Amino acid sequence: MASLNELIEALARPEAYPVAADDISVQQTHISVVFLAGDVVYKIKKPVRLGFLDFSTLEKRKHYCEEEVHLNRRLAPDVYLGIVPIVAGKEGLTFEGMGTAVEWAVKMRRLPEEATLESRLQRGDVSPDELRSLAKSLARFHAQARTSEEIASFGSFESVAKNVRENFEQTREKIGVTVSDPVWHTTRDLAERTLREQEGRIHARMRRQMPRDTHGDLRLEHVYHFPQAAPPGDWVIIDCIEFNERFRYADPAADMAFLCMDLIFAGRRDLADDFARAYFEASGDADGDNLLPLYISYRAAVRAKVEGIKHVEKEVPAAEKAVILAEAKAHWLLARDALLEPQRRAALVAVCGLPGTGKSTLSATLAQRGGFQWLRSDVIRKELPGAKEAKDLYQAEWTEKTYHELIRRADGHFFNGASVLVDANLRLGWQRALLRDLARRWHVPILFLECRASTEAVRGRLTQRRGDVSDADWAVYQEAAREWEAEPAGADWVVLNADRERDEIVEEAWQAMESPGTAVPGLSAVPGLSNITSSTPRACAEPE
Repeated sequence: MASLNELIEALARPEAYPVAADDISVQQTHISVVFLAGDVVYKIKKPVRLGFLDFSTLEKRKHYCEEEVHLNRRLAPDVYLGIVPIVAGKEGLTFEGMGTAVEWAVKMRRLPEEATLESRLQRGDVSPDELRSLAKSLARFHAQARTSEEIASFGSFESVAKNVRENFEQTREKIGVTVSDPVWHTTRDLAERTLREQEGRIHARMRRQMPRDTHGDLRLEHVYHFPQAAPPGDWVIIDCIEFNERFRYADPAADMAFLCMDLIFAGRRDLADDFARAYFEASGDADGDNLLPLYISYRAAVRAKVEGIKHVEKEVPAAEKAVILAEAKAHWLLARDALLEPQRRAALVAVCGLPGTGKSTLSATLAQRGGFQWLRSDVIRKELPGAKEAKDLYQAEWTEKTYHELIRRADGHFFNGASVLVDANLRLGWQRALLRDLARRWHVPILFLECRASTEAVRGRLTQRRGDVSDADWAVYQEAAREWEAEPAGADWVVLNADRERDEIVEEAWQAMESPGTAVPGLSAVPGLSNITSSTPRACAEPE
């Protein structure tokens, strides 16, 4: 029997396909390998046995291939073509060959990747109307899906609690790698508290047989939109859970919560809000929104667990592992924040501006008021190794070292679940880009607060400055002003008039941090989702 790596290598050859394919690519998940060959796709299951699935034998892999085709035809009837054997012949392994099967594969029609919600979201090509249309389509699917006393039993409190707790049991060994100790323990404690609070509601929904035979893995990359097609063919959803009924037999609120979680993770809390509102209206579900915090947290923890599994698989390339690790960490942070009050969730705020504009005074006040970890570039610059011997701490090379150290420290704070406030000049675009990349990596909201003051006010402040860690004087201010790369006010950039009294500036900054028009949005209007889709940067430095 060939090893998995040998099998993948053999099936990546053009000769392995019944129809010649010039461009063959291979993609992997933690449980499957997908071969993209022209206009078809072949998918094999990895011979793994995990706590939640068993693909350890050829017979079991064939069975679950059959289940995958049968179940996915509910939402993608024209995509799943059937299962096919992989056989060993004189020319090596081939798909759909004659002879005894050494492996089985699901054969699918290849769909354009650019039609996925994930790709369209990245292009900024998803509208609220489309999400509302998807919500109605999904509500119809859930209404028509099978239910029974047996299926409903999987939505009992005991089953829901088991699913939630299993994520923690199966990731304890990942503490320190994909999740920090404080984030893991806080998320677990919050999940237990929420389970206790929602126990009665979960029981009542089970008694009403609300749980259905759902999809189980409603991720953005599994949802395709073809606006030109007539309903219901305009929405195609693939890749449901076939390997474990416990994950598919579920409350519809737990199913749709996966899409909500993915939208939030992608930075589109507004679309998550639109989708949730439309779904509960279309489904007539009067209290499902109250369970969204629990189920969004659960779904984020599932993704973190899955990424943690994939991170250690030998066949995954090293470069891809780094991305997977970052995604796992960020999903754990979302799993925690979904159960926290908005003001305690992780966020990144950068207070910037020219020397003497009052940014450090504002930063100190905001950091204390909001419980931020305060990272001040002027302090970090002088803490770098060799700083005392350096002839010019403000040369370009030293400045670059300073900012990269700032990012490294911020990474550590986010890993531990804290919010971060950066106090730095940020006069150049590459410096701002480092912070935006940091926020994207952790999938946390970011807001820049630029302090602007008149030259008279700046000159007066610099003249009176005594005992400050900053070495900036009037000459430094003038040079920085010449180099300043202007950035227009927008979704993540707010300009503050720093000529006013400190209290006025602080209150304007605070309002900006809570404004729905910024990248750190205010409260959502959906009752259950208001605790999920909003996030303000007033998180505690350490989870309580």
